[in-house]
Amino acid sequence: MPASKVGIPDLAQRLADNWQLPAACLSLAVIATLDVTQRAEFTVSAFYVVPVLLALWSQNNQHAIYLAYAATGLSVVGFMRSPLGGAHEGEMANRLLSIAMVWLAAALSLQRWRREKTLERAFSDMERRVRTRSDELTRVNASLETEIADRKQKEELLRQLSGHLMSAQDQERRRIARELHDNSGQTLAAIAVNLSRIENLLPDSAPKVKNLVADTAAMAEQTSREIRTISYLLHPPLLEEAGLTAAIGWLANGFTQRSGIKTEVDMPPELERLPSDIEVTLFRIVQETLTNVARHSGSKTAFIKLTRQPGEIILSVRDEGKGIPPEKLEKVHGNVSALGVGVAGVWERVRQFGGALDINSNSHGTTVMVVVPLPEEQT
Repeated sequence: MPASKVGIPDLAQRLADNWQLPAACLSLAVIATLDVTQRAEFTVSAFYVVPVLLALWSQNNQHAIYLAYAATGLSVVGFMRSPLGGAHEGEMANRLLSIAMVWLAAALSLQRWRREKTLERAFSDMERRVRTRSDELTRVNASLETEIADRKQKEELLRQLSGHLMSAQDQERRRIARELHDNSGQTLAAIAVNLSRIENLLPDSAPKVKNLVADTAAMAEQTSREIRTISYLLHPPLLEEAGLTAAIGWLANGFTQRSGIKTEVDMPPELERLPSDIEVTLFRIVQETLTNVARHSGSKTAFIKLTRQPGEIILSVRDEGKGIPPEKLEKVHGNVSALGVGVAGVWERVRQFGGALDINSNSHGTTVMVVVPLPEEQT
């Protein structure tokens, strides 16, 4: 019983989906019965085309061919229904016309079947090509993903190596600065003292000798000041002793004296100490940016602004020079190395801390803005 309850709805659904063939068979049976049993002059053979036309709507196109064979046979049987086998010329003409109509409809079904087969083959071929292309794209995509992962790994390694290199450079600068200050500077100071003593020991010497000793002492003093300046530029003691504010102020004053470019500094008066590596990075960025201002901008002024906000510190260096040429800016497209080694070094230092670098330039000047996050405050 349960099986019959399940099977009846399925059978009804199948009949609803494939009603064309039963209707065609039923109509063929009715027409054949009328054709064989009727005795009137009127013939129904022309209606044999109806079941073939109904079969055209069937899901299987070959059904129309089968019904065409059946209709042809039944039409011949109807024609031969007379015991003597005689037939009128009019009835024969009707029979031949009905058979022609039946096979015309069957030919339409056959043509549609051939077209469907052609479409099926084309669709199958297209599916095969799409599947082949999809497999190729999958392989290429996998290869690209592997290449991208490998490239990211190499970029990360390069970034780490660059960070280690910059750290080594800072350490080497600190060592050279200490060597210049402790050894060369002290030696020149001793030379200046000895020259002063020699000048005092030769009171009656010729004026030329005195002038030579005095000039040599002056050159030694000047060389000592230059070495001290170079030592401080390599690694200013103020950066470690007094912090970033004092070091940038000293750098700006020295830059103004050496270049003649008036430099203004805007910083919080009591800026708390930052991590030493961040202070060194910001100092080097100011140092490199001021060097670019002196070399390329042609500006008579420079402005340094340092702002501390929750979780980050913002540094901007601005000039009022001629700006970066537009054709040079067009070549950047995210690659700051196109602007020179100095800017690339600034970007590399900023990137080590996950910061951001923004360069705005026009005919009225250039602004370099750096944002460095403060990890401790973010945590």
